[in-house]
Amino acid sequence: MNFLKRFFICLCCVTFILSVNFTKSSAEMAPPEIKGEAAIIFCGDTDEVIWEKNADKKMDPASMTKLMTCLIAAENLDLDQIVEVTEEASAMPETKIYLKTGEKIVAEELMYGLMLASGNDAAVALAIATSGSVDSFVDMMNERAEAIGCTNTHFVNPSGLDNKEHYSTPMDMALIAREALSNKTVRKISGTAEHTIPATDSYGERKLKNFNAFLMGIDTERNGKKLKVDKYEGVFGGKTGVVGENKCTLVTGLDVGGLEIYSVVMGSTLEGRYSDIKAMMDYGKANVSKYAAFEKGDVFGKVKLLGGATNKVEAIAADNGYVNLPEGVSASLVTTKCVYTDSLVAPVKKGQKIGVVEVYIADELKKTVDLIAAEDIGKGWFLSGIGITNFQTVLIGAVIVLIVAAFISILCMRVRNKRRIAKIRKQRLEEEARRRLEREEDLKRRDWRF
Repeated sequence: MNFLKRFFICLCCVTFILSVNFTKSSAEMAPPEIKGEAAIIFCGDTDEVIWEKNADKKMDPASMTKLMTCLIAAENLDLDQIVEVTEEASAMPETKIYLKTGEKIVAEELMYGLMLASGNDAAVALAIATSGSVDSFVDMMNERAEAIGCTNTHFVNPSGLDNKEHYSTPMDMALIAREALSNKTVRKISGTAEHTIPATDSYGERKLKNFNAFLMGIDTERNGKKLKVDKYEGVFGGKTGVVGENKCTLVTGLDVGGLEIYSVVMGSTLEGRYSDIKAMMDYGKANVSKYAAFEKGDVFGKVKLLGGATNKVEAIAADNGYVNLPEGVSASLVTTKCVYTDSLVAPVKKGQKIGVVEVYIADELKKTVDLIAAEDIGKGWFLSGIGITNFQTVLIGAVIVLIVAAFISILCMRVRNKRRIAKIRKQRLEEEARRRLEREEDLKRRDWRF
């Protein structure tokens, strides 16, 4: 009986363990299956590609282009600047916010029209206000794309209207989205679900709703097809785009416990882009786990410096050292390595890059963060060229002064001693002479002849 009881208990334990393992394996999320031709899930904090499908395929970004347009406008225009709408802007085809030629409107309101309603007229109005012409603005867009690391992107307009020479890739659009949504103005506007543009001198109020349905959810019918999208918690911005029935695009920024996940799909359907992005965001959430190797502002030693008022400058992290720690990987495998700038010469400005800190997981490089100077270091005095600080120069000078003073003091003491000895000797001689004189006078007085 005891044997049967023990056997039954063991059987239950084995069954429980197998059921736990089965449940765990069942819970592991399979990679997303999407309708779009190309897509990517990108972790903006760790520069990791979580998942991708044809991520470097050149395709039409459509109105996702407007992220770059809004970024450049936000960086170069005052938000309260009054923009006068040109005929070129008002003549733009839909989608638009129906700007009138000569209408005067605030730049920030144009940005809302650009990002929420995807106004092509707002895009051109901002471009002309920023750089004087659409062509020069497009040059700014391409220069900025190259600067942030895009390798397969070329813009020919600020709106995203269809053009065979206007293209990008999911990878590049993820980089553009991260850069744009790092700007507080773009992030605020892009993450706004609804907004009303006040009446202007030429038009009444414009009530806008963001085409990014994940911000508030929608349940509607478009082109005879039912479209229901639930609000997705954590989405802080993004941009939609439509060129044709099967050329729809969408990018979203999602906060996952402090990590920012950018999901991009290109070449999907109007309805499919939402189901694609939802599946991608779900997968991204399930496959990232933030680990802070260090925090922004943490100190990483001191870097040697020549020619400065001091011979070392404190190095601090310019950004957070967040990495994605895969499931089952111990934090003990995360290590850092500092690489300082060689032959650093003063002057050094606060915030100047003076090295990098590399973050590794099991000896695999995962992230690189700049190290910057914690303070200004000016040029030093004449000894700084050999690594001697101003303070050390003062100390050396003080020691030299003390040594010289001691030497002079000793010399003075020796001179005084010589004078004192000479004086004593003189006094003794004078005393001896006086005594002799007194004896001679005494002998004379006694008239001693011997």
